[in-house]
Amino acid sequence: MEIALYIVLAISQVGLLVYYFLYNRRKKQKESERRSALTKEFPYETLRGIALNTNPGAMLATIPQGETAVYSAVMDWDMGNDIVTLITTITGEATLYVKSGGGIIGSGKYPSVSSAAQHFTSATQAHLSHATPVTNAPLPQRNCVQFFLLTNNGKFSGTDLLTNIENKTSLWLPLFEEANKVIAEMRATATV
Repeated sequence: MEIALYIVLAISQVGLLVYYFLYNRRKKQKESERRSALTKEFPYETLRGIALNTNPGAMLATIPQGETAVYSAVMDWDMGNDIVTLITTITGEATLYVKSGGGIIGSGKYPSVSSAAQHFTSATQAHLSHATPVTNAPLPQRNCVQFFLLTNNGKFSGTDLLTNIENKTSLWLPLFEEANKVIAEMRATATV
């Protein structure tokens, strides 16, 4: 009788393990399909390209002739297995794209995100002297962080190694920190 009970328990445990593995496999497959659908519907490169080529429109209507003003800032962060792109504007808009799919769009409607986005975009103005004028905007190299400063006088860029950011020797560290404040605010509002 005891042997039969142990056999029943062993079979039920094996059944539960099989169910658990099949359930997780289906769950991972559904998540992969969801990411794939999002990537097809909203391809990262297309959305990033649109952001990097936006027309400032009325954002720069009050800039005096001869001055250069940043109206949008973009940070591309190579995280090793993925790339994260943060886009902000001087008006407080903020968007985050992840190359593998997904992101956060439209969070500038939250006052905390809008304020952080405006502060980050304004802070980039002080880094124009470190930036180089560019006409194209390739993805960052491996283990690099790059910034694009969109101005009324064209696009500027600056790049540094992630190790220089981490060891606090990068000229771009203040912008990286400000960008991460925007991301933190975006994440906080995404869970609301």
